[in-house]
Amino acid sequence: MNPYDSQELLDQYLLFHYGSPEEILPYPGGPGSALDFPRRSVVENIDTTVSRRRALDLGCAVGRSSFELSVFCSEVVGIDSSEQFVAAAEYLRKRPELAYRRLEEGVISTELVARRPEYSNPERIRFETGDALNLDEGLGDFDVLHAANLVCRLPEPEKFLARLKYLVTVNGLLILTTPCTWLGEFTRPSNWPAEATHEWLANRLSGSFNLLNTKDMPFLIREHARKYQWGMAQASVWRRI
Repeated sequence: MNPYDSQELLDQYLLFHYGSPEEILPYPGGPGSALDFPRRSVVENIDTTVSRRRALDLGCAVGRSSFELSVFCSEVVGIDSSEQFVAAAEYLRKRPELAYRRLEEGVISTELVARRPEYSNPERIRFETGDALNLDEGLGDFDVLHAANLVCRLPEPEKFLARLKYLVTVNGLLILTTPCTWLGEFTRPSNWPAEATHEWLANRLSGSFNLLNTKDMPFLIREHARKYQWGMAQASVWRRI
């Protein structure tokens, strides 16, 4: 069973992708700069005023980044391994709102509504369930490939990196973010990088991509009213040679 196919995680990710600052973090003095990560991972790493042909959002979860990509890309393909996440993203592609529940504590929860961004172009998007390590050979290539916090959740990350040069067009952009959290439940320790993640990415991608920029990007996932996951993803932007 996919570990992300649970109602608890679906609700968490709907809040992470679509929740307002007040819905996610109602406490003064909290880490507000970590909010809105699924939007920021797109708009802070690419010039959204430049129109693009095709975009691939790998590990799209419940779809917020795909909606952001649809603003400036004529076609967006969002792929995730979780059938439940993809079903929620597809629901929002077809309808403007989706009800879900935010856990408060114990058995107490609050009903909230995820809203598709009004400025997005849902007709440009296709969501599908898929494995980032075994993508359809007929998928084609893309001017933008966005993979947020995916690489350290793959069983064979080296296989993933080797495929990227075939997925991104010449002069196309690759946006990777990762919290560099290598866990045995997702990736066997024998498949972990033997060096710092940013050095490993540079060594594997050089020759096919030029590194344009790196930055630290905080993110915040609410588990319940008094427990949060705060992380610092490392974002890197690459241009296909």
